[in-house]
Amino acid sequence: MKLESHLRQRRDGGRPLLAPYVTGGLGSGWLDVVRAAADAGADVIEIGIPFSDPVMDGRTVQEASRRALELGATPATIVAEAAQLDVSVPLVVMTYYNIVAHAGTERFAAQLADAGIDGAIVPDLPLDELDG
Repeated sequence: MKLESHLRQRRDGGRPLLAPYVTGGLGSGWLDVVRAAADAGADVIEIGIPFSDPVMDGRTVQEASRRALELGATPATIVAEAAQLDVSVPLVVMTYYNIVAHAGTERFAAQLADAGIDGAIVPDLPLDELDG
C-alpha cells in the first residue's frame, strides 16, 4: 500500500510527520495550495470534501466547507480536480459517510483510485456499515 509504506518509511526515519488539511473547492487556487504544501515538505495531504453539516469539524473547517459549497464545490468536482495534481506525496480525502453512501461505496472508492487518491477518512462511518 503506497500510503502506509510511505508514512512508515518516513516515520521510521525518525522524523515527525506533517499532514496538512486543505478544503477542496475553496477558491480557484486550492490545487495550488495542495502543491505548495507538498513542496514545503508535507508527508501526506488531506483534502476535505465539504459537507453541508460538518458536525465533527471545528469552526474553521466548518466555515471553509460553507464557503467552498457556496462556490459550487461538489464531491465530483473536487475528485476530478484532484486528479490533475502531480505531487510526490500521498493524497487522502476526508468526508462524511452521507457523501460516500450517496455515491455508493464501491463507486466512490473507484473514483478516488482513478483520481490517484490514496485513501479516505470517513470519521462518521457507522460500525454496522463496515464489511467483515
